[in-house]
Amino acid sequence: MHKAVKIAVFLLLSTSKALSDCPDGWLHHGSSCYHISHDKEPMITASASCQHMGCEFVEIESAAENAFLFAQIKPLKIEAWLGLNDIQEETIWHWYGSNRPLTSTGFKNWHSGEPNNLQDDENCALMSPANGQWYDGHCHVPLHYICEKSYGSGEIVG
Repeated sequence: MHKAVKIAVFLLLSTSKALSDCPDGWLHHGSSCYHISHDKEPMITASASCQHMGCEFVEIESAAENAFLFAQIKPLKIEAWLGLNDIQEETIWHWYGSNRPLTSTGFKNWHSGEPNNLQDDENCALMSPANGQWYDGHCHVPLHYICEKSYGSGEIVG
């Protein structure tokens, strides 16, 4: 085998190993792995499902991350829960797992007029497959959801 072929095979195997740091069925982007659920759950059950898999609800921190996730849900035509809520205090939005305020990330992607707290009971954020923007919704409604874990942080059960 020529030296160049050996190097190419080594690089291919090394790349395959690196890509395996996200479990099967998970998507790699930046420093994270993402799982877009096949099932629908209310926000609280969806959070428990993410935790059961050893991760948390997604926390979107940049336009690039938002665009990546939008590109995943758009062809599926699904609304998906994000890990964002104002359950503790109306209008003060926090990320579910870390409890960091939305203002700490510097990125938000609310649709015009959102969040609007329709019927005084919309406390959980979702991403729309129509435009990738965020809307507040009723937390008890079953929707798809997105989980996130650090890339290469070990095996996920689930």
